[in-house]
Amino acid sequence: MDKKIAGVLFVYRGNMFDYCYLEAIKCLTECTNHVFIAAGGDDNTLEDILKVYSGDENVTIIPIAKESWESQYGKEKLNYFTNICIEAAEKAGYEYQLNIQADEILHEKSYPEIRKAAITGFDGYMSTRINLWHSPYLQLDVPQERKPCSTSIIRLTKTCYRSVDDAENIAVPLVNTYFEEGIRIYHMGFVRKREIMPNKIRHIQQQVFGMEHADSKLDGMEIFDPTKWFDPLTDLKPINEPLPKLIQQWAKERYYE
Repeated sequence: MDKKIAGVLFVYRGNMFDYCYLEAIKCLTECTNHVFIAAGGDDNTLEDILKVYSGDENVTIIPIAKESWESQYGKEKLNYFTNICIEAAEKAGYEYQLNIQADEILHEKSYPEIRKAAITGFDGYMSTRINLWHSPYLQLDVPQERKPCSTSIIRLTKTCYRSVDDAENIAVPLVNTYFEEGIRIYHMGFVRKREIMPNKIRHIQQQVFGMEHADSKLDGMEIFDPTKWFDPLTDLKPINEPLPKLIQQWAKERYYE
């Protein structure tokens, strides 16, 4: 069995907070040799994954117990569970790991680029992340200091390296940038269902990042208003290509006029 690339992903309460985790897992099964998933929560996230992938010899599912989830604090909680998957991939003998988060998805045009990159043998590779906002068909177009998260991220690395901080990147001393434009990750997290988004932000800011108070723009907000953060006329631009095929239906169901 080819052990070149393992996909890794963790998700907790994916249903409660409207993550596109099933689509994310599916794309990893299409572009890697084996997928390692850590999953849990009290909203049937783990159960829904097991319905699809239980018995699949190319998928390893690692349950996250409530006690384990609650034992981790701060933004490092996110890298802790990511690293559980990376460590499992390394132990299983995989040379590379490809990590996406549960609200991200790779474009299918990137699959060949991922394989080409791994053949070149570098320790890690930069990739491009397209951060969608307001609509699944619009992306942020603002200076770096205004971006809520990075557009250049390290997610394809050898399995000896580990996720750091809030799991945005894998820590690699030397990164190859040749494939950056070819490896494109679409970040769907800001265009999830608007009735769910305010509580999701409050949860991540207070329960995960440990902030005493959530963003004051959320005060009294029940339905997410993306214009409180970015002006759709000046801060956004259309995406440059059709969305990844696996996410098109999910996106269609979350499109607001």
